[in-house]
Formats: sequence, structure tokens, C-alpha cells
Amino acid sequence: MNAPSHWSDEVRFTESSTAFRGFFTELKEAFIERESLFTQLELALLCKEHLLIIGPPGTAKSAIAGAVLGRIVDEKSGRPSLFSKQLAENTVQTDLIGPVDFKVLTETGRTEHLTEEGMLGAVHAFLDEVFDGRDMLLRSILNVLHERELKHGRKVTPGRCECAVMTSNHYLSEVLQRSPETLQAFADRISFICFAPKSFARRSSRGQMLHRAQTGQRPALHARLTLQQLDVLQEAVEAVEVPPLVAEGMEELADALERDLLSQVAKLPDYVPTKYFSQRSMVKALWVLKAIVVRDRMYRRPERRLVAEPADLEMLRHFFLHGGPAEAELDSLLKQASDPRERAQLEII
Repeated sequence: MNAPSHWSDEVRFTESSTAFRGFFTELKEAFIERESLFTQLELALLCKEHLLIIGPPGTAKSAIAGAVLGRIVDEKSGRPSLFSKQLAENTVQTDLIGPVDFKVLTETGRTEHLTEEGMLGAVHAFLDEVFDGRDMLLRSILNVLHERELKHGRKVTPGRCECAVMTSNHYLSEVLQRSPETLQAFADRISFICFAPKSFARRSSRGQMLHRAQTGQRPALHARLTLQQLDVLQEAVEAVEVPPLVAEGMEELADALERDLLSQVAKLPDYVPTKYFSQRSMVKALWVLKAIVVRDRMYRRPERRLVAEPADLEMLRHFFLHGGPAEAELDSLLKQASDPRERAQLEII
């Protein structure tokens, strides 16, 4: 195949690709009507970005986050590298970035944190009910997650965190009403946002869920994925070439979407956007595009070169747009939605 010389271990890629596909195929069969979410999770893991899942209680948000991040294990220890925390109004910074090192504090008067005990000390992080934390804490989280390091005084401590999955029972409209600045910060730093609706669009899905509940069945998850296998796939993402023509296409796509967004804002003065097209966002989009190439090679075209093509730009919808139900299923869900907040969220999608 046509991989660059610094990334040439095809055997490791094939083995890792097989494990990755098996891992997510099993998850998609276990959790009904969450295909878009799993695509975003796959891309987030491949390009080391973060994801926010929103939706009402009982939509398997936390179960999915745990089933993914909690089952990507170190091949040596057999354990995940995962930091988990449910946020609340009384959650403080030390709960997330690690306790203060009192030895350093007493000996030098400097405040340093034991970051290996916080979210920077793990490869993956799961932050449940993230919008229940105070706004100042959320801004601090976002900065740490984006920079992957903690600045304290003249010292900078690098972190290991690659991908964080955050969940919330709040709708985006509620977060906007409480604090538009907080959601703006999320929209600029979190690459993927997905909505999990309360209802199923397909009648067969509801029947399948009730059958499982009646028989006491739980999703049987046995597929294995290791951190080391994920490393191999991430190395492939780094090796992807994005030709100038494709990069220009990505910029034109972003410009067109931004113009459409601004036209909507002009029509609706009270509308606050939940997607931003900053320089930071465009850099993230570039890495998502690289991940799209690797994902396509794993699932559809094992013979393809690690070079982005214009056709790959279509998959950037998972980055630029909110994830959620497929377009063909939105009408069915809107007819079932009795909560005006859910209707509003489905209409946004």
C-alpha cells in the first residue's frame, strides 16, 4: 500500500483496524439508533478530540460513554486509562485536575497539583452532567482539555488526555438561556456535539428494547480494543496527506456554512449560534478530515491511499453539524415529541 515510510507497519494497522471495527460494530448493535453518535465517537478517538452528548434522562448517554471509554484497555495491565467524574454545583477545580501537592506548598509556598490523579493523568475522561458545574469551573475545564496541559505559575505540566466525552441532561436552549458565553466556549473547543432523543424513530427499535427489558437482557459486549491499537490508528491519522485542492474545498465549505449561519442569526435576533468558525475550529476540522480518511480505509476501502479526496469533505457534517437522528427519521421523532424543548432541538438538527 501507499503509506509514507515513517508509517509502514501494515500488519499492525490491519490488526488494529479489525479490532476497532469489531469493537464499534458490537456497540452499534447493542445501543439502538445511535449510529451518528458512534461515528462521532470513532472520529473523536482517532483525531484525539472531545465530544458532548446532550439529551433527556434515560437515553443511554452515560452507558454509551462508559461502554466505549471504559473498555479501551492497556494491553499490559488490562485496565482502561480513564478518569470519570459526575459534576455538581459544589465540584471544584481540584476534583478534576488533581489535589494540591501539600509537600510543595509547605516547603516552597507554591501551589502545584498532583495532575496524575486528575483528568490530565488519564488518556480518556468521562465528565457526566458537565453543565451542572459552575461556569467558572467549566471554562477552566475547557482550557485544560483544549491545551492538554496545566499552567500553574511558571510551571507547565503536560497531560495525557486525548479524548473526553461529556454528557448532560440539559438541552442546548437551556444552557444558552443560563449562560451563552459558556456554550460559545464549548462550541469553539469541543469538536463534536450529538443529541440523543427520548423516542425511537423506528417501531422495531422500541420492540427490541422492550424485549430486552422483559427478558432482563443487557448488552453483551465482548469485543476488545487496546490503547496500543488505537495508537497505531492515530499514527495513521497523522500520516494522512491533505492536498491543497482538498484544503481549499474545506475552507469553501466552512465559509458557505458560516454565511448560512449568519443569515439565520440575522433573521432571528434571539438566536444564539452553537457552532463557530474560528481559526481553532478550522484546525480541528483539518484533523477530523484526516481521521475521516483513516475511518474510510478501515470500513470501506482498505486499498485506499492515506490521501484526502474531495469526496471525504461530505463526512465533515459530523464535525460542522450537530449529530443526532438521521434526516429521514426526524419527521417521525417530531410527531412523537411532546416536550417543546425536544422539538426545538430536533428542529435545530
